[in-house]
Amino acid sequence: MKQRNPLSFLFVFLLATGTLCAQDRSDVFRPEVKITWLGFDFSQAKFIGDREKLGSESDIRHLLEAWNDLVITEKDKYDLPGMIGRDAIETASDVTKDHNQELDVLAMYSNAEKDYLHLSREQVGSIVSKYNYKKNTGIGLMFNIESFSKLNGEASMWVTFIDMKSRQILFTERMTAAPKGFGMRNYWAGAIYAVMEKIKKKEFEMWRKKYFRA
Repeated sequence: MKQRNPLSFLFVFLLATGTLCAQDRSDVFRPEVKITWLGFDFSQAKFIGDREKLGSESDIRHLLEAWNDLVITEKDKYDLPGMIGRDAIETASDVTKDHNQELDVLAMYSNAEKDYLHLSREQVGSIVSKYNYKKNTGIGLMFNIESFSKLNGEASMWVTFIDMKSRQILFTERMTAAPKGFGMRNYWAGAIYAVMEKIKKKEFEMWRKKYFRA
């Protein structure tokens, strides 16, 4: 009688337990699939105009932290679960907060309108591939900030769903919105809120039609 290779039993076991199963972009739209909010990434962000109001290096670092904290502390307003059709969502914004601390924030200043839309999907893919996702598994969601442009009167960001195990993008879409509010933190947080509301009201369903495969 022919003996089976022990490795074949291991393969079947891993397949059955899901160890070999990579995340699929369709999983983003399955309510039972966990999604982890990773926060706002500023790896290639540009702050265009308003140089004096943005302040010093320490002021910018404080703002990066404040924007990430705001979504957590005001979770009723910034409805992350509702934005992506979930009853609840995991949060691990320390992933982007720790990453942002290592950035050269002074290089983010710009006075060039051409820097408003300067990132490609490939560049976003390169950013997420270099991240340390720590012990988080499954699908991660981060906003890759492209620019906060006073000259253009808009913010631009890439909404990015990631298979954290492979560090590969499931999909990413650019979104823009106008800022609104008093003070530098709230002004650009207004644009973030507007993007989240667009996703909740319309864009998530449009992405479902574009990407979901039963």
